[in-house]
Amino acid sequence: INPTQQNNNTKHRSIMNPLFNLVTMKFPYAQETVCIFMAIQGSMKIRAGPNKANTMHWFHALCRSTLAGFSGAAFTNIFMGRPTALFSNDVFFGSCLIGYGLVNWTPFDIGYLALKTFVGSFFTTVFAQVFRVGGVAGFSDAAYNAFKENPSDYYPTPVFGPILFPSMLGNMGGFFGNGVDKYLEKALPWMIQQSVSCSAFYHFYAHDAEGWLGVTLRSYLKPIAIQIMLLMGADGKESEDDALFAKFAVGCFMIVMGIVRMDQLLGPRFSPFMTLSEMVTGVFSGKKKKVNSKPPANKKNKKKNQ
Repeated sequence: INPTQQNNNTKHRSIMNPLFNLVTMKFPYAQETVCIFMAIQGSMKIRAGPNKANTMHWFHALCRSTLAGFSGAAFTNIFMGRPTALFSNDVFFGSCLIGYGLVNWTPFDIGYLALKTFVGSFFTTVFAQVFRVGGVAGFSDAAYNAFKENPSDYYPTPVFGPILFPSMLGNMGGFFGNGVDKYLEKALPWMIQQSVSCSAFYHFYAHDAEGWLGVTLRSYLKPIAIQIMLLMGADGKESEDDALFAKFAVGCFMIVMGIVRMDQLLGPRFSPFMTLSEMVTGVFSGKKKKVNSKPPANKKNKKKNQ
């Protein structure tokens, strides 16, 4: 490699490294930062919705804000017989108190008004999504390690557990806050689309060493993954780490989707999966909009008047 090319690569790495460190939570006070922003997002959801008039009793609002942000952390581990992070890690509930205070207890409501702006929403969305990325990877790893010694007779790697466990983490708030029927009655919620797709990709790329799904996935993506990881500043060992790349890839997708689906941009109804599904359905169904050959009523009236 000539010196010019090496300098260019170094410049690229210095620019891209912060992105890699952000997505993989390799920055100072990472856990505290993402937990506080997750708590802020939960508190903002309640303050902008059920507590819009700011008349809800403070303890009622605090409980609802905590559940809006950390229902997954509070309940999902129960399914695996593990202690919940909300109880076992002081950072989680401490963040709930800080996030609630910033949204509801600042002078002149400056915290709520600042977090409501585009910049405030942007940073809240990014760090909350980074929190969810850690949940996808961590809960998928936990389920795989629990079940890897007992796969089914039909596939060498446990398939559903490492996908459903992190998916439950991402949707516990919707199920708990709305109830099953209300959460699912209108359409497939975005959180289910995101959690299932990201958990499935992470699981098969990071864990499925023998099955045809994981082998096929890595055979196509591994050469590209190594180049991307080197560009991010990874060393030789890190560039070969399948779990690290899977976490980074899932993280980039989740952060981009979180930003794109902000109220100020495409909005929460946007889904790339539903958009693609509608496009494919439209192409293969061959349905065309009916063209009404009759003239509009106002034109008919004009002809009669003439």
